[in-house]
Amino acid sequence: MQLQLLFPNAAQVLPSISAFTRETLRQYPFDETTADQVAQCVLAAAQNAVDHAYPAGEQGEIKLSVSEVHGKLEFLIRDDGLPQDIDALERRLHEPQLAAGAHALDWPGIDAVDEIHWIGYGREGKAIQIIKWLHDNHIADDKEASELAPFNDEAPLAPPQAYEVRRMRAGEAVQVSQLMYRAYGNTYLNEDIYYPERVAAQDAAGTVISFVAVGAGGQVAGHYAWERSVAGPVVEGGQAVVDPSHRGRGLLDRMKEAALEEASRLELLGWYADAVAVHTRTQQSNISHGGHLTCVDLAIAPQTQEFRNISTHLPQRITCLFFFHWLTAPERRTIFVPQRHRSLVAEIYAKLDAPLEFGHPAPAAGHGAIRIEISADRATIRAEQLGGDTAHQIRHAKREIVERSHAAVVYAELPLSDPATPAVAEALEEEGFGFLGVAPCCAPGGDDLLRLAYIVEPLQREPIKTADDFCAKLVDYALAEQQRVQSTL
Repeated sequence: MQLQLLFPNAAQVLPSISAFTRETLRQYPFDETTADQVAQCVLAAAQNAVDHAYPAGEQGEIKLSVSEVHGKLEFLIRDDGLPQDIDALERRLHEPQLAAGAHALDWPGIDAVDEIHWIGYGREGKAIQIIKWLHDNHIADDKEASELAPFNDEAPLAPPQAYEVRRMRAGEAVQVSQLMYRAYGNTYLNEDIYYPERVAAQDAAGTVISFVAVGAGGQVAGHYAWERSVAGPVVEGGQAVVDPSHRGRGLLDRMKEAALEEASRLELLGWYADAVAVHTRTQQSNISHGGHLTCVDLAIAPQTQEFRNISTHLPQRITCLFFFHWLTAPERRTIFVPQRHRSLVAEIYAKLDAPLEFGHPAPAAGHGAIRIEISADRATIRAEQLGGDTAHQIRHAKREIVERSHAAVVYAELPLSDPATPAVAEALEEEGFGFLGVAPCCAPGGDDLLRLAYIVEPLQREPIKTADDFCAKLVDYALAEQQRVQSTL
């Protein structure tokens, strides 16, 4: 869900803002006390903006945005009024001498929120961000958590039995979380999977579509999911796990087949999967199932993630390879790419069997619009509309994200259908963003995206394993681009 409320900096609007916020919170599974506390905190942030965003006597507009993605509810109170030292505000908000989780604000209800931050947008103003997770009952905190020992890969096979492969039912979410915890410990990239209530809520909302293989006695033996984590008409395949005692029975392939049948009903253009480069098995699986490598997601996951039969002492952040699978025949497209990268991009699209032509670049005019998503130790900045100030917006956002959130990597995504993309990309390369590849159909409306990354700590090539020559070529190119753009800083 996404909502917006525009209001002036006038005290008489505060009761309406309170009513809007409380009614919004009623749509979510909060108890009355929690909902009341969160509403009070949001109202306090709105009152702060009304009182201080603009000079005394000056009228201005304030925007309250509400969005919910993967179980995380975000309130953003944004204005384009008086400039402020955002870094100083953020430091005061989270003073190091305070206890963990405490904040240097006396707003009512602030203890009920999970995160609160100041965000600066340069000439485009500032905002305070309030985040509340919908569900916070981690599977490891369950009373039966002591029984969630890691899977034993040498465990004997379960007796032969019939399996039902279908959509997950809400009551099976606990078993799904247990499966993932036993397989990956507490290191899986998407932490929502460890919260059964989030798993059930996301499946009900269709933001994550879970499939299970259910054996005798209703035991969930495997799980696979479509994650609708991007705005375009595509889904991500992942969250794959099969209990080792049920291995060798084709359960993963059967769950994928069920997922593909669902994808055809959703009228999607395609699906994609991030294959880890710690080993080549998932890369080979994508290639054998018709996947096409289009992008290298350098440093996308922390080196603490665990993998069976592989040392847990990984030498650097984990890189994944982005494989795209068509569900419909690709249409011809005109894209705009910096001249330097045209040859490789043409090769990527040739392997995708997607006809294209390169358009003539043109400068952007007016103001651009960006969207920022921060997840753990990484962030993504998507340019939703290119303007003459887009490169500056992304540059400023990157610096704040690295300094404030200590992100290890910041990704930038630009629309390949926009003639201004080459100029913006080249400006970002001067800021240390390096080419990664393209993400087909991942923008709203199904447009393709150019992906770049700013990586704080350089990566070495040897730990990144590649399944074939083109995988190696694209990884080598992305790493060389990182060295090139970083050398000029």
